[in-house]
Amino acid sequence: MMTYNIHRWAGGDRRLDLARLATVIRVADADIVGLNEVLHPVTLGCRTVEPLAELADRLDMYYAFGPSGWIDYGPGWFGPVGNALLSRYPLTEISNMALPRLPSTRLRSLLGATLAAGPAQGLSAFVTHLDHAFEGTRLWQIRGVLQRIVQDGPHFVGGDFNTPGFLGRYTRRLLPPVLRLLHSAGYQDAFRVVGEGHGRTFPSVSPLVRIDFLFFPGRWARGLRSARTIEGGMMPQVSDHRPLLVEWAWPTPLPAYT
Repeated sequence: MMTYNIHRWAGGDRRLDLARLATVIRVADADIVGLNEVLHPVTLGCRTVEPLAELADRLDMYYAFGPSGWIDYGPGWFGPVGNALLSRYPLTEISNMALPRLPSTRLRSLLGATLAAGPAQGLSAFVTHLDHAFEGTRLWQIRGVLQRIVQDGPHFVGGDFNTPGFLGRYTRRLLPPVLRLLHSAGYQDAFRVVGEGHGRTFPSVSPLVRIDFLFFPGRWARGLRSARTIEGGMMPQVSDHRPLLVEWAWPTPLPAYT
């Protein structure tokens, strides 16, 4: 699985270029991809287009979109912004909910779906994009996420959390409240468990911080195999973030759940 903030479809050259975005996702070979800062549909001049649907067609994947409730702008286009899921297999139990927010802050949402077929059938995916400005707001929002996804079954939650993550032993005690809350709720940071390389995801040009995450509940984190950011010279041209790619398989023995 992969999580990727696609910067409202705008590459580093301010172009909407689905071909290069599709190349990154295709090469990653992920079964399910969570996307942030997705505009759907898009008003481009006097036309309305659907880059999300076209991207899914290019990749031969299914998609789901969860609007966050406001309009955002790219360089020359605009549209409702939210989160999306791309999946190699059909999706079921698709849901979208608004997260708590403070007055005058932007609306944020949580998109969820369950894989209805394939080797990971029954795995639920949740994707969100937390507030960019205040850790207090992000903490409130992640509490809303945890209340929504209380379940024993296999699932993960990922996205752009706008919160800097663990980068080494000297930062162990400096984790911000959002990550501490997730850890106390039993979730494991995939990169912290099995990460390779530096793990930094932002900005895509000379990345400095790790703010994009995939979290698994402890019992299902035993299926984690690897985690890494996707590197390459073209990455700054695709988005202002770098994607995080995680390999996961069903743990053995399979945990009991209801």
